[in-house]
Amino acid sequence: MRLFTRTHASGTSVLLALLAAASTAVAIPAQHVFDLHHDHDAQNTASPFSPDTCPVDAISCTRTDIDPCCSPTNGLLVLALQWDTRWGPSNAFTVHGLWPDTCEGKQLPNQGCDPQRSYTNISGIIRAADPLLHADMSTYWPSNKGDNDWFWTHEWVKHGTCVTTLHPRCYGADGYEPRREVADYFRKILELREKYDLFRALARGGVVPTEPEAGRRPKNTYSLKQFKQAIKDEWGVEPNVRCIGRRLQEVFLWFKVRGRDNYYLVEPHGRDSCGAISYQRKSTAAFA
Repeated sequence: MRLFTRTHASGTSVLLALLAAASTAVAIPAQHVFDLHHDHDAQNTASPFSPDTCPVDAISCTRTDIDPCCSPTNGLLVLALQWDTRWGPSNAFTVHGLWPDTCEGKQLPNQGCDPQRSYTNISGIIRAADPLLHADMSTYWPSNKGDNDWFWTHEWVKHGTCVTTLHPRCYGADGYEPRREVADYFRKILELREKYDLFRALARGGVVPTEPEAGRRPKNTYSLKQFKQAIKDEWGVEPNVRCIGRRLQEVFLWFKVRGRDNYYLVEPHGRDSCGAISYQRKSTAAFA
């Protein structure tokens, strides 16, 4: 989970800002109302949307005049993949989440972007919609606290509600079924995890898990450069790599989006926290 702080303006500054905004107010197209305010009454009166009207080659974060159903407004996203020796297949990284950021790389609110779609019981929603997806998530997206429903619900509320192309309006007049967007969000993430197979990419670059070592400072390590180069050789861009001490914690892959949901890798926008990296073999079975 990423941590961040925000500063707040003084009361006087806020008042002046509101007065300035009032003097320069402009009309907001109805189709963009939900993206700014998440006003469900406004959504119901917005102009009808048809996915067929979206340009297929639109790139996220390059246009401000595009419907947020056609290109994600929060168009810089990070796929966080974990390496925990206690969880998941021994030959696979597991998922932490897919996190939309602003186009400037700033994190979005902790409480998510749409309180009216802050669903609970995400595990039950997914199981009812797609049992095979639920089974795959149990394998490749386990909670290291043993509570998958809490973990997945947290990821949906904080991050899934911020993917503007998954708003119910974006499915068109007849394409939406209640909570369909939940399964679509998690399904896309598992597709990205499979497509960008970190374990395989690292192995092709000669970076493979080592035998477990006790203690806080394992000696059998790789360099940060070895890790980043193996992934760059595979996909043309570097990741961010994060560690706790020397132990590998997770790898961040950064994306923008072409069209509504065609994710492609871009250069990293975060920081590394590793020097020497201990990438130790898991104690779990290999069934990926």
